[in-house]
Amino acid sequence: MENKRIWSKMGLWLAAALLVLGLAACGSNEDKSSPSPSATESASPSASASPESSPSASSSEETAASSETVYPLTLKDSTGTDVVFEQAPERVVTLAPSETEVMFAIGSGAKVVAVDNYSDYPEEAQSLEKVGDINTNLEALLAAKPDVVLAHSGMQANVIEELRKLNVKVFASDPKTLEQVMEKIGTVGQIMNAQEGAAQVVATMKDELKRVTDALQGVAAKKVYMEFSPGWTVGSGEYMDEILTLAGGDNVSKEKSGWFEVDPEAVIKSNPEVILYALNPNYDLGILQAIKDRPGFDAIDAVKNNRMFAVDDNSISRVGPRLTKVLYDMAKAIHPDKVK
Repeated sequence: MENKRIWSKMGLWLAAALLVLGLAACGSNEDKSSPSPSATESASPSASASPESSPSASSSEETAASSETVYPLTLKDSTGTDVVFEQAPERVVTLAPSETEVMFAIGSGAKVVAVDNYSDYPEEAQSLEKVGDINTNLEALLAAKPDVVLAHSGMQANVIEELRKLNVKVFASDPKTLEQVMEKIGTVGQIMNAQEGAAQVVATMKDELKRVTDALQGVAAKKVYMEFSPGWTVGSGEYMDEILTLAGGDNVSKEKSGWFEVDPEAVIKSNPEVILYALNPNYDLGILQAIKDRPGFDAIDAVKNNRMFAVDDNSISRVGPRLTKVLYDMAKAIHPDKVK
């Protein structure tokens, strides 16, 4: 899942068919044919990867905000590997845009010495050394002399294995829910001895989540179809489906799991009230136009009533701090009378 599109989107991250996307997503935004969110997430989850356990951390948010990390620190990552930190890392390489965003968000951006090709947020990340996408440039990565590499296990299993053979310390994550995304942020804060910054990020995300859930309390869900990449949608078991549900939507593709190609007839039959699509100027054909041109889609309520709304491609495809902001945008699109 770390091909060009998946990387620019999540975050994240895979089966060969899904590698076509620029995961950065869930890839590079340049690869328009790729299936899953970008690792820019724009690292995004891998369509073929099975859910992994989220990284474990020993301290609560309150403890993290008020105390420093005690080293040596041992944490189990999403591959089930115990990773030992003798001290706070001073040189970090991030192999997914979501991990890059987390590092900068918690105040540890100055310690990032190299990133994947699709890490474009925040702006400071754009000038850092690039070490590739799904095809990581191991020579460039080793030249950066990282104390630790932050990676996405769902999309980069082979790279992680190769790095560990070279005795490079890797800490991998693969969050499948919003709660696991926040746990990951707290864990990275613990690793970097930046608990206060991590706690502030998580607190903001929880406030943004509460703003939406409070506004939608008791509100009936609306049928929603989501197209995050041209011709691709998401089913149950992935963070994007959860975000859609939290935003007050009833995912019409929920009967299937993971990331998969659109079944036009199934979408027409489900007759969604709202359609959400990822906005990315690098697609050869915009998703909105593709939806309008699909035979039979003109009979769908969302199309007839012009209830089709764009969401930021990178924000929705990266398992990082901006997920709750795009959650708000989605909720406002689905329930404009409730979410202001």
